Amino acid sequence: MKRYCSVLLALSLVLVPVLAQAAQFAILGPRALGMGGASVAAVNDSTAVYWNPAALANSRKVDIRVPAGVAARDYMELNDNWDRINAIYDSFPAVSQAEVDELKQLLLDMDQPGSVTNIDVTGGLLVSFPVSSSAMAISIPVIGFAEILPTIDTLNLGTTLPAPSIQNNNSAVTAVGLVLVEPTVSFATPLGDLFLVGANAKMIYASTFLHSEIIRTGNFDTFQDDMNRSETKTNKASIDAGILFKPASGLDIGVVGRYLNSPSFPVTGKVATQLGNGDVTITPLPVTDEIELKPQYRAGVAWKPIDNLTLSADYDLSKNKSFSENTEDQTIAGGVELTMLDEILSLRAGAYKNTANDLANVVYTAGLGFRILSFHIDLAGAYDFKEQEAQASASLALSF
Repeated sequence: MKRYCSVLLALSLVLVPVLAQAAQFAILGPRALGMGGASVAAVNDSTAVYWNPAALANSRKVDIRVPAGVAARDYMELNDNWDRINAIYDSFPAVSQAEVDELKQLLLDMDQPGSVTNIDVTGGLLVSFPVSSSAMAISIPVIGFAEILPTIDTLNLGTTLPAPSIQNNNSAVTAVGLVLVEPTVSFATPLGDLFLVGANAKMIYASTFLHSEIIRTGNFDTFQDDMNRSETKTNKASIDAGILFKPASGLDIGVVGRYLNSPSFPVTGKVATQLGNGDVTITPLPVTDEIELKPQYRAGVAWKPIDNLTLSADYDLSKNKSFSENTEDQTIAGGVELTMLDEILSLRAGAYKNTANDLANVVYTAGLGFRILSFHIDLAGAYDFKEQEAQASASLALSF
């Protein structure tokens, strides 16, 4: 996606949130992305710290892994629409009736449930190792979320030339987000022959950002600078837990719960609000609120009909609201992995869909894995073929 997704990525690397609760379940690691994000029961490396800490006890190897990934979703075509809106406003007062009508339609098209542009980034350093029949991990996952959402001025939409009403339209965009650096200690152990259990104890170091700007006068350079100046830092402890049930050979069923104690973080910045008459205003002074990370629950199943073939599926057991609560995420995902030549080459494919947002499409994924002695290189990508959503992920690992 074009310039605005690039700006969102830049923002999220320093990063951003808003006045709301929860976040989507991001996809950490290229193996998981290549398999459609279905990894709760299928995970077989140190990314189990994120996907299901119980699965750490499945491995008898030391795994040192550095993943990195980014996902962008544009459900309101902000990438193109903002440029076009600004171009029309730049032509006032010498503007045609057709352009005024187009401007109104562009603003109304953005005023829909689920109409947001968002991004998440993932990365970190993950180290897992066996301890007798159990396993531990010491890791620093990094997860960032950013979102841009519109607040449409429905009062000033008059289109009769010379259009003094729509010429002063105060529709705005608000960028919000959160970056989490999560030093984590994990432990997993078997409970008999059928169950594995695991948990994470972590301290979350969070940075939050919040800023709003009027679309017709907005400038992305100053928008980004003002966003960066709104940073608020804080930290909270949190816990995750997972379980893996192994009812038959080659069949795993898993459930994970993340942020079980609902940690919350303060956020401060200027906010666009819609007045009772439909007009929009931006608070003259920064306001302070909180982002509460509601627990995320996801279940998954993985089946290995033969040793080198894995089939997997995941489903979010709860709806995860966006930061703005302007949209929700409840994903169903499925994937397959075929390994060859003693895992020298791995081929992966999958798909996922957010079933809670009518504007979301089916997203298709693919990935490759290469092993050179104890070194692993993994790559994956995702695309919906409708220019609304794309992801990319890569990792380097040493496993022995």
